[in-house]
Amino acid sequence: EHPDALIFASFPGIGPVLTAVLLAEIGEDRARFPQPEVLLAEAGLAPVTRSSGRSRSVRFRYAANSRLREATMWWAFNSIKMSPWAAAAFRDARDQKGQRYHRALRGLAARWTRILWRCWTNHETYDPARHGSAALITAA
Repeated sequence: EHPDALIFASFPGIGPVLTAVLLAEIGEDRARFPQPEVLLAEAGLAPVTRSSGRSRSVRFRYAANSRLREATMWWAFNSIKMSPWAAAAFRDARDQKGQRYHRALRGLAARWTRILWRCWTNHETYDPARHGSAALITAA
């Protein structure tokens, strides 16, 4: 019944339960997330860079909304089975970039979250034909 439910449910890998969790955790206030990076940080999908002097390290973000992180990780996991683009992105992260399983899954969740943010702010449902790299992989 929520007006944004169709937007969230239009993505591959998001069913009624994940739609409800994402709607509850993200909310209705679009001004709360003016940039996709803010939403990624809230969800714990953006890494934290720590630097001091000449040392610099990129680490896992612990300070985050754990329910939102868990929901986006489940979404990414489900999308691997339903979206050829998501499966290819996950395989690329694992094979080409050498990322571990959960790091690759977080990266895929971050990609989906950026796309979700764009659709959510524009009040549009997800269309794989408008998603450039997804359309290329689906056509191939």
